[in-house]
Amino acid sequence: MVRLLEWLHDGGTTLASCTQDQVDAWLSDGPTTRATVRPFLLWTSRRGHSRPLTAPVISNYFAARIISKDRRWELVRFLVHNEQLHVADRAAGLLLLLFAQPVGRISRLTTEHVVDPGDTLALKLGRIPVEIPAPLDDLIRQLVERRNGRAATVPIEEPNWLFHSIYPGQPIDPHTLGRRLKAIGVPPQLARQASLMDIASEMPAFGISRLLGFHQSTGENWTRESQGFGVDYAAEVSRR
Repeated sequence: MVRLLEWLHDGGTTLASCTQDQVDAWLSDGPTTRATVRPFLLWTSRRGHSRPLTAPVISNYFAARIISKDRRWELVRFLVHNEQLHVADRAAGLLLLLFAQPVGRISRLTTEHVVDPGDTLALKLGRIPVEIPAPLDDLIRQLVERRNGRAATVPIEEPNWLFHSIYPGQPIDPHTLGRRLKAIGVPPQLARQASLMDIASEMPAFGISRLLGFHQSTGENWTRESQGFGVDYAAEVSRR
């Protein structure tokens, strides 16, 4: 990104006045890795910092490790509408696809994480409860009702796990939950990374940390992947 800005500056042009022809000329006059500027150009176009600009998509290992945005939303619709699936599987899959929650964290959610005054339902995934959209909110309410009515063999002091194991008083094993999600067509790692990519493109790292319970450096890493730059880039620009 910095190289492109320097090239534009040397040619007496700013990013705001840059044309697609100029971007194409810069791309053709250097290595193919210059196309990694694509996320940056899409971001500047979306935010109004430039004209609509783009660059070719580069196939790389990282891109191969996520599912497409269209596929992600296909899976969301599948879980929303397929009432034949187990409620716990639908809820866990939607928490992964919509909020990028890892299966290890999903498996340890309890009724204490649920904030439900009646009109809207929220989950305490981070420091600030995040509002849960329909129909995921109703799925979580069903899990809460089932835990409140659990068997008398479970010690009263045990946590009310939303995703419980077959063993009394135990949460579901993350590996078991992951296998269940794979069995219904939701690959946990690929789906979560796609969700993180999408969230990071729309939300600052600070917001990701407070709402979704991730460390801020995790948010910054994914913001950098999704938009092509992060805190390091901002610092570099501020020094110029």
